[in-house]
Amino acid sequence: MKLPGLFRKERTTIKAADAQDHAERLLAESLRMLGQVCSKVADAIESQRLARQGYSHNTYLRRTDGGGDDGGGKKE
Repeated sequence: MKLPGLFRKERTTIKAADAQDHAERLLAESLRMLGQVCSKVADAIESQRLARQGYSHNTYLRRTDGGGDDGGGKKE
């Protein structure tokens, strides 16, 4: 006795699960890519902001608040 209906349902269930797995994998990869793009845009904006304030791209930042060389700690 053959039960072709059971085997067909099993195959469609597997195909549906594979399709859902593929869609979830694609969504996860897209979100990772979007995160990378957002990070690069944020870095570019920060770089432009620092360039407008007179800092070039590969220089160290200087303290301008007059804190001195003691690392910013308070003296009592």
